Amino acid sequence: MKKILKHTWKIIRYNLGGLLLFETGYRILTFFFTLRLVKMAIEISLSRQGFSYLTAENYGAFIKSPWTVCLFLGVFLILFFFFLIEISALLLGFHHAGRKRKLYGGDFLMEGIKGAVRFLRQGKPIWIFWAALAVPFLSVYFLVREASYVGLLEFTAREIYGKVKPPALLGILLAAGMVLSLWAVLALPYTLLEREKSFRGLFRGIGLLKKRWREILGSFLLLYVLIAAAGAAFYILTTLGMTGAVMAFKPEDGKISSVLMGREYIQMAMGVFTGGVQMTGTLAFAYTIYSRFRKSEVKEAPIWDLVQNYRWLSKLGKRKAATFFTLLLVILEGGYLTAAAVSHDAMLESLNADTKITAHRGGALRAPENTLSALAYTWECGADFAEIDVQETKDKQLILLHDDSLKRITGLDRNVWELTYEEIKELDAGSSFGKEYQGERIPALEEVLNFCLGRLDLNIEIKYNGKNEGIVQSVVQVIRENDFEEHCVVTSMNYRFLEQIKAIAPEIRTGYIMTMRYGSISQTEAADFFSVRYDYISESFVREAHALGKEVHAWTVNYRGNIKRLLDMGVDNIITDDPALVRRVQERENGTKTGFPELLQYGFGI
Repeated sequence: MKKILKHTWKIIRYNLGGLLLFETGYRILTFFFTLRLVKMAIEISLSRQGFSYLTAENYGAFIKSPWTVCLFLGVFLILFFFFLIEISALLLGFHHAGRKRKLYGGDFLMEGIKGAVRFLRQGKPIWIFWAALAVPFLSVYFLVREASYVGLLEFTAREIYGKVKPPALLGILLAAGMVLSLWAVLALPYTLLEREKSFRGLFRGIGLLKKRWREILGSFLLLYVLIAAAGAAFYILTTLGMTGAVMAFKPEDGKISSVLMGREYIQMAMGVFTGGVQMTGTLAFAYTIYSRFRKSEVKEAPIWDLVQNYRWLSKLGKRKAATFFTLLLVILEGGYLTAAAVSHDAMLESLNADTKITAHRGGALRAPENTLSALAYTWECGADFAEIDVQETKDKQLILLHDDSLKRITGLDRNVWELTYEEIKELDAGSSFGKEYQGERIPALEEVLNFCLGRLDLNIEIKYNGKNEGIVQSVVQVIRENDFEEHCVVTSMNYRFLEQIKAIAPEIRTGYIMTMRYGSISQTEAADFFSVRYDYISESFVREAHALGKEVHAWTVNYRGNIKRLLDMGVDNIITDDPALVRRVQERENGTKTGFPELLQYGFGI
């Protein structure tokens, strides 16, 4: 075990300086290029399909469109070529290290490009497939971590998870896929470094692995423990350093915001750094296994003449010029990130808002959701609004219920449209929350309006389930009959519902609920505000909405760091399970000193 890891570290260390320079510049560049490429693909597909924006409502049509399929296939092919360059650069770099040949950062780049082009020109689809199959295992941490920066990918992952039943099946499929991907990783040295490729060579290597599987598996697991430790050390040290710098150099009223902003950049860098360490360590391990177990008669692919790599740069100093340009790339990227952080910080300081507080699902933190008890708690804790969910029963009565099914709340596995109001009134909606709420009933909307009038304003979300086409007219009628127009807003994920409301009751304020946000919101005349999942909200979106004369409501926000960030962005309303927490953050006195331990809590997301 120790011998394998020792040899792995030896081939990494031999060209460590050039390796670090290449990986840093290449990973940062490809990361930002990937974000931009995916955004462009989404915008082009939206434009071709005639959509001005993308959210959950039109997601299905968008994702199935031939434009989306073709564009994202093109994105994948481009990113796969970048992946080939990186793995070729690393494996060829380890190959040179094994022969005691020094490489600069520019050498890695040129070797990677030539290796990738040579591999593709061989024209053997099965080996290209095997290389593509290695992507999940080599990039699993990077893909999971950075998917949060591409909202469409994160939303798609959640949709897949929600549709696969039972969820354990998805776990089994993913585990099997990762095992297959690991096999492809161990095959990469054969596919990229050997001139003559055959499955016989591949299975010969696998056969050799079987003989020492305990030693190899133990070494591999230990390697990943070390990679995880390196990632944890990077996160802790950078967070401590960033927090210390903020404590020393930032004014008191901007310290928390600066730490929260810095935390975002550290989390972004965490994915890039740990992803690079994972790929480098894994490929070095795979190359170590390959070099120790392969047969001596295997014909190697030609090792490029490093001097010939830079003939076109001979006047600039050959390798040193290439290294200079690689270093310049890293410096420019670092400057870009610094400038973005400074401008981002300045934008935060320029934004301010008298932000309202809305209790999620009527006030579900201390009492059963969407009940009178929850609304009573919301009123007592001083929230400005309570958000409630409205559904329609079999006999067209309006009740408060979030899910289509009654099972989670009452234990009865029936859909709301299958039962009458009289039947639903008999169900217990409180016992699942706590014994003290046993007997709590699902209230009717009219009952709730009477309870809240003069006490609490409401955010009434109309749920769409495909069986309640006439629900908008019923909701408007109940609101008008109870003189509640000035004390509520009506929201929905179904934009057509909002258009219906504006057609029959233009005096009622409406909000469009968006689970993700791409494209332009300028054509959403039926919405007076946008209710957006908090991690899809940016300063630019807030400015765009405010320029249109519309508000931004953020849901569902329960961590104080996110609350502070959204307040700094200038959102108009925060929807939360804990209104008291939002009020405490909101009412924090200006000039109150923030100690280093408290800043660290924000930095680490505690």
